[in-house]
Amino acid sequence: MRSIRLNMFLSAMLILTASGIFAVYGAKIAAHEVAKTLVLPPSGPAEVINLNRYLTRLVTDRKVESAFKIPSIAESEFASVLEARGPGYTDRTIWYRAQVKIVDQPGRTGRSAFIDIGHVYLNDIEISILSNDARQIIWQEHLGDRIPRAKGGLQNLSHVAEWPKLSLGEYWLVIAANTNSAHVFEAELLPDTALIAKSGSNSFIKGATLGVLLLAFGIYFAFGVMSGDRSVLWYSGYIFSLFLISFGVTGYAQLIFKPFWSLASDFVTGTGTAFALGTSIIMWSYMTRLDRENRPLFRIMIGYSVLAMAGFLTATSDWYILYAKVFFGPQIFLLAVLLINLMYRGYRQKHTFQMSYLMVALGVPTIGAMAHLLLLIGWLPVNGFTTSIFALSSFIQLVLVAIAMAYRTYGVINRRVDALASGQRADQLASEQRTFITMLSHEFRTPLAIIQRSAEILGLHLQKEPESVLNRLSTIQSNARQLSGLVDAFLTKETLDSATFTTTREAVAIDAFLRDLIAQRQREVPGQNISLIQSDVVIVEIDRILMERALINLIENARKYAPGAAVWISAERAANGYVYIRVVDEGPGIAADDLQNVLNAFYRGRDSVKIQGVGLGLHLTKRIIEAHDGSLSVSVGEEGGTTILIKLPYDRDMTVLRNNENRTGFPLGYTETLYSGEQP
Repeated sequence: MRSIRLNMFLSAMLILTASGIFAVYGAKIAAHEVAKTLVLPPSGPAEVINLNRYLTRLVTDRKVESAFKIPSIAESEFASVLEARGPGYTDRTIWYRAQVKIVDQPGRTGRSAFIDIGHVYLNDIEISILSNDARQIIWQEHLGDRIPRAKGGLQNLSHVAEWPKLSLGEYWLVIAANTNSAHVFEAELLPDTALIAKSGSNSFIKGATLGVLLLAFGIYFAFGVMSGDRSVLWYSGYIFSLFLISFGVTGYAQLIFKPFWSLASDFVTGTGTAFALGTSIIMWSYMTRLDRENRPLFRIMIGYSVLAMAGFLTATSDWYILYAKVFFGPQIFLLAVLLINLMYRGYRQKHTFQMSYLMVALGVPTIGAMAHLLLLIGWLPVNGFTTSIFALSSFIQLVLVAIAMAYRTYGVINRRVDALASGQRADQLASEQRTFITMLSHEFRTPLAIIQRSAEILGLHLQKEPESVLNRLSTIQSNARQLSGLVDAFLTKETLDSATFTTTREAVAIDAFLRDLIAQRQREVPGQNISLIQSDVVIVEIDRILMERALINLIENARKYAPGAAVWISAERAANGYVYIRVVDEGPGIAADDLQNVLNAFYRGRDSVKIQGVGLGLHLTKRIIEAHDGSLSVSVGEEGGTTILIKLPYDRDMTVLRNNENRTGFPLGYTETLYSGEQP
């Protein structure tokens, strides 16, 4: 118990430490001093400038219709971009402003500069530079993922516009932005050389990230299919969701599809987000074995996930704002529930290392995902840390889960190897067992036959002996016959179970076959009332030995369960190409509860406790009939009595030939009538 608590404590401390690092680092980034005025040379900056340090944001609900009104609004109504919470999901236009002062800076060349605005899924961005008195627009540019790109405009993974050359003086920089996605705004002002370098590095990093995600998806999907592990399959789905999000957020969707589909960025990003919400919950539910440990909670998780993934239908509309407000809060809560549930189970279970590892693997990305969601809904400020925490935690998750999956796959492979070895050993033991039973059965047959024959001979010579002696002799005969039938049953079963089993068929006249079988049985068991009430002339291709065994099983079954009762056998041919053989007894019948199970191996009804047998007779008969391409069914009459119906295909040509040869004088009620229907 001490080790369990220690591991849980260490896991919790690791998660708390990660949370502390995130919080401290995030606060440090957020604590940058906000500058009041952006000072630039006429041609733009010589280095990269983070505009978020200079921009303030209008966060009031008052409606602003024009950029000309922004400079006149009181400073108190604006908030710093770096220090204040983001707007979250809103359909309102968000306004940004900064004072710009253009001064002469000796040594500055006249090279171009650019303004770079993210995130790429912002729908509509209007950038304006106004005169100091806000009466004149000096320069204006219109950007956004739904704004058609101008001919000859810059093609980039983000929204980029060339910064104008301004005269000396003071200006207002005013930016209006709206979107149907999360309002996460970042802006940079950078020289052309820095833009080229940034574009190249971004293209490489973002492309490599997409490649890694796509490769990871393929690997985990293949592993999931091969192993049948649902947690791996859902994890591959989650990785694909991250790929879609990255494909949209990095700007590749806009760059590739925007010329002919302006909604591509919104659709890809929104779809990826919706699928990530659902697949992450399902993945962690399976990975933490919630489906086995807590089924009610698991069903809640699945229901929520299905609804969350359906949110992709709103990705390109303003309904996505409502979808995000409804689902992002519960997502944070459910992630916390999964983490708490895992911590509780880890505390109570013995697999401390595994549970501790899962806690870290779930805890770290959960913290990152929560922080990211809090940023999107506007509860955290927009800064370098909050915008990168999700990517960082996702990378950590990929590494940790990759290790966990490798360990899990290794365990699955080992278990399958062990199972295969155990299966091979079991097959070997089963084969040896069958060989032993077959050998033993053969060895039993000879002494049993001797006992039976000796008892028959003694019975002929001892007819004048006292009744007690004859009864003992009858007991010997009965038990020897029982043992002989049991041996035959086991040998028949081993024959049918053999992988090389085939029937050795020959053309047999079913009428003569049944007469001979009944006569043989009456000799072996004197006094048994067996009658052949009808037998059509039918030629059937059967394995004579197996078919004899099958019918003897039925007759013997009637004798045991209906002692003294009459047994009737009939064979009728039908126009459908089948002969129907019935074995009917006048016994009490089979109980309704037993009727559906009597054909199963080793099944014995509730009334068979005092009756000798192992429950193989009807089962073996059914298998023999099926081996002859036939079928067997059991029914009970309303007043008792059991009917066994055997359906066998017969040879039409040979049957017709036999009928023509024996058209006259045929005994046993021969008829030319060919019945139709399943049950003549």
